[in-house]
Amino acid sequence: MKPIRLIELFSGIGAQASALERLGVEFEHWITSDWEVNAVASYNAIHIKDYTDYSKTLTTEWLAKYLYNIGVSTDGKKPMTLQQIERKGEKWLRETYSNFIATNNIGSIVSANGEDLEIEETDKYLYLLTYLLTLFPVRICL
Repeated sequence: MKPIRLIELFSGIGAQASALERLGVEFEHWITSDWEVNAVASYNAIHIKDYTDYSKTLTTEWLAKYLYNIGVSTDGKKPMTLQQIERKGEKWLRETYSNFIATNNIGSIVSANGEDLEIEETDKYLYLLTYLLTLFPVRICL
């Protein structure tokens, strides 16, 4: 009976965490991965409730490059370009960065690797990796 650390891939607003909460399972929000900035903000508001400004000492240029490198999206369909991110403005950059840090969000799964999941001390913790993938029906015409 080790403590559970939840890793949520395609985390969205945290449906996987909500399911565990409703089942009464005790766990630690360990790592999330989602690229849609509004979903990440919602995840923070629903589950973490951490509104710390983690960007205080960082320049807007650095924030824009960080968000570009982890791969963020405002529509959930395509990653934002560096220019699109830079045009969002300082307030958006700081809030978005802070939401990603507060939720331990590694950004787009495409930009992630195994080390990003920070699986360590497996003798002390049970890591539960979940993913929620929405599949849309596809019509194939031959």
